[in-house]
Amino acid sequence: MSWSMAEFEIKVQRVRALMNEVGTSNLLISEPINFLWLTGGRPYVNITSPKSCADLLVTYDKIYLLSSNIEAQRLKNEELDGLPIEVAEYPWWEPGSYDDTLKEIIGSSSIYTDSQIGDKFSELRWELLPEEQERYLETGKCASKILEQVAFSIKPGDTELEVASMIKKVSAGNDFYPFVNLVGADERAYNCRHPLPTKKPIEKYVLLAISGHKYGLMASITRLVHFGKVSEDLRKRHQAVLCVDTAFITATKPGVKVRDIFEIGKTAYEQVGFANEWHYHHQGGMAGYNSREFRATSYCEVTVALNQAYAWNPSIAGTKSEDTILVTEDGPIVLTEVIDYPVTEVEYKGESMYRPDILIR
Repeated sequence: MSWSMAEFEIKVQRVRALMNEVGTSNLLISEPINFLWLTGGRPYVNITSPKSCADLLVTYDKIYLLSSNIEAQRLKNEELDGLPIEVAEYPWWEPGSYDDTLKEIIGSSSIYTDSQIGDKFSELRWELLPEEQERYLETGKCASKILEQVAFSIKPGDTELEVASMIKKVSAGNDFYPFVNLVGADERAYNCRHPLPTKKPIEKYVLLAISGHKYGLMASITRLVHFGKVSEDLRKRHQAVLCVDTAFITATKPGVKVRDIFEIGKTAYEQVGFANEWHYHHQGGMAGYNSREFRATSYCEVTVALNQAYAWNPSIAGTKSEDTILVTEDGPIVLTEVIDYPVTEVEYKGESMYRPDILIR
């Protein structure tokens, strides 16, 4: 699907303002994440490819789809329908035909690529437009629905691989792509911060975590399931990590530096009695068209702004708390909010919120 003309035009304006800043009259967009962000079109045949199956050339007055004859008409008619993009098609079998076609358009003038510009181009994606926010809400609810459906369906004896397969199947039915699909049963939830699924069967406890996209926007979410009574040790760890997560989320406000949020999170770890647990896994950061546009650290100088997305994921061995949020004037909105999952109220320094509890089956 292609974005609306209004959304497309605002994003083109951002791109051309960046072109002015770097001093070029031609900008070639070849990274799939940027192609999709700008147009809404799926720029791939192989979804894992680091390069789009065609490029977008933005000049000061036109936008071109630079594509081989294999993909040109399909992209124009199915992925970019309704957008004012001219097709510059070249024969896939002719050596040098791509360069020749590009030269016909730009002549001898200079050109930059989105990869060359790097972080400055990435920053164009950070502020989410109203239409993007609506799509993100749908994406978040979709991610929550998927994990809840799986969490309420699995049983002791199911292997991690079988659970991961169930997540894939339910995701496919919701047009959601879980690039990260983690399942950690019992001791593996304690020993592995990134438990890629194995043949291990579930005995009493399992951690489920996914990060995936719908419309290109990445939602990250973790949920926990326990069969039978939860031990006091696990309960203590889970309540502690929820407190840390609450500290991160409630501190994510416009005007606050990410480094300061990170320090608040570190302090929360110490106050709940697990001071060094943050050493063993990153704590999350800005979300959006990447699972994390960047990871938060004590050295991150980025200042939080309205209409940005973040996904914090504090963990203490055996447990983790993770959701994706949107920064708004009225405070953070949890995009991956629970549907039927149990919740518990958590307070940190006078601010409270409901966070997902362990589902006891």
